[in-house]
Amino acid sequence: MKFPAMKKRIKSAWPQINLTGERQVVACFLDAVRANPEDAWAFVSKVYSPGLDLNELRELLSSGAQKMVSKAMYLSDPKNCLTRSVYVEDPGRNLRRLLHLRMIREPDHNGLWKIFGVEQEECGRI
Repeated sequence: MKFPAMKKRIKSAWPQINLTGERQVVACFLDAVRANPEDAWAFVSKVYSPGLDLNELRELLSSGAQKMVSKAMYLSDPKNCLTRSVYVEDPGRNLRRLLHLRMIREPDHNGLWKIFGVEQEECGRI
């Protein structure tokens, strides 16, 4: 005996949360720093952020072109931490820097990852 197949749509009682990955968090953070540093604090860790100067970062990003380099996994990164690197180049000011954005896993409505530090590394000039 064959039973008829019933299609039933079950609605979830849980709200749908779109948690973005680390690449999207970095891109949104850099866009927010360029537009308004006050909005960028939503992507920064609440625990580890007292020494972060977003106005200085805004000046660096203001006229330069950015390129996401790679997801760098360092041996010194503790568990639930990772580093994303961004190459910033401004030929007008003869500026070439590599920004290392240190991230920690702190899920909330803005994403899974929060930025807790930004380190700058100057690249060679041509």
